[in-house]
Amino acid sequence: MRDRSGRLAAVAAAAATISLSVLVSTAAPAAAAGVSHPFPTHVTYKTGVMPSASEADRDAAVKKQYDSWKKAYLRSACGGYLVYATGDAPGKGTVSEAQGYGMNIVPLMAGYDADAKAEFDGLWKVVQDHRDSQGMMMWEINGSTCKYADSGTPDAATDGDLDIGYGLMLADKQWGGYTSAAKDWLAKFYAADVAPDGHLKCEDDGPNTDTRPSDFMLDHLRAFAAYDTAHDWNKVITRTEAVIKAFTAKYSATANLLSDFVVGANGSAPKPAPANYQESQPDNIVGYNSVRVPWHMGTDALVYGSAVAKSVATNESNSYKAKAGGNPAKIYPHTKLDGTPSNTGDQCECANDPVGVAAMAAGDQVWTDALWKYLATNPFQDTYYGETIKMLVYIVMAGDYWTPAS
Repeated sequence: MRDRSGRLAAVAAAAATISLSVLVSTAAPAAAAGVSHPFPTHVTYKTGVMPSASEADRDAAVKKQYDSWKKAYLRSACGGYLVYATGDAPGKGTVSEAQGYGMNIVPLMAGYDADAKAEFDGLWKVVQDHRDSQGMMMWEINGSTCKYADSGTPDAATDGDLDIGYGLMLADKQWGGYTSAAKDWLAKFYAADVAPDGHLKCEDDGPNTDTRPSDFMLDHLRAFAAYDTAHDWNKVITRTEAVIKAFTAKYSATANLLSDFVVGANGSAPKPAPANYQESQPDNIVGYNSVRVPWHMGTDALVYGSAVAKSVATNESNSYKAKAGGNPAKIYPHTKLDGTPSNTGDQCECANDPVGVAAMAAGDQVWTDALWKYLATNPFQDTYYGETIKMLVYIVMAGDYWTPAS
């Protein structure tokens, strides 16, 4: 069972020291050699608002963050490239979540980064060399020994698996040549990580009763449905939305917040998991996992205009804004399902930045601008987790998030 206590300790210590047809492309630069969607590939989202900063300033902010992120976290190791997941893996190693993030970021930055394809292939090589018995990536890799770093039989985490599949699709649309790899991965993912009723499991060897809302990447699932018609991804989308609606109706009707883990996902009454259910934190409220939900819901609303995601993103954005008094610095990672902050001395930018995407989807210009400005800071000294989430949030908020389904 995975317990990322290293991440939690690192964030706490830092806090203590501080007291497509979907998108409509607009004008873009001439395509770089061999690159179909060179950064910046400006898009017009289906709904919401953009930050008031100019397009040029937004692109410049993304480039600055990418240069910083790449220097700190993208490293040559284990016969390829890995994303150094500080606090989450030994030996300057990685976890599948981090590897998946890298496989999304690098294709989206191709055209700006001339080495993007080689880096992507190196990231993919590390994934290929570290598969579990079901063909998914082993969730934790030691960066020195290049071996599985957890105890017991190697298993995989759904979030990393989702992003790896999406990254292969991005690479296929960016450079070509990854179709077979992407479809093979999606087939294995569907067999390993989708429960019989269609909801997403927490891990490939986990029970068919649980789910993790931070895995609810609905924009990925919609892209899968367009790309891979051999599997019923619409069933997964429908079931995921049903779990969201049933859970929020009973446990967070106003704020629409989702707990870190959910049990009973295969029935009509999904509910928060008990505290410390899978990790050493209160898994029954918003924690370091579900801080990502506003980003994922907001992205799906922006890219596809989906009603469920837009409603959740809007309600979450409104709740965070109200509880924080409109101050992004007062968004906290541990939040009760009614929106009340919990353990308010424990902060990380991983909780603040994702709300910016939800604010855009909600159409709240003032809140969007405040959160965009806040992206340029790192007051809690976040490392891999917060800075990588920031990288992806920046791409979405800048209007440079194109989808392989377009």
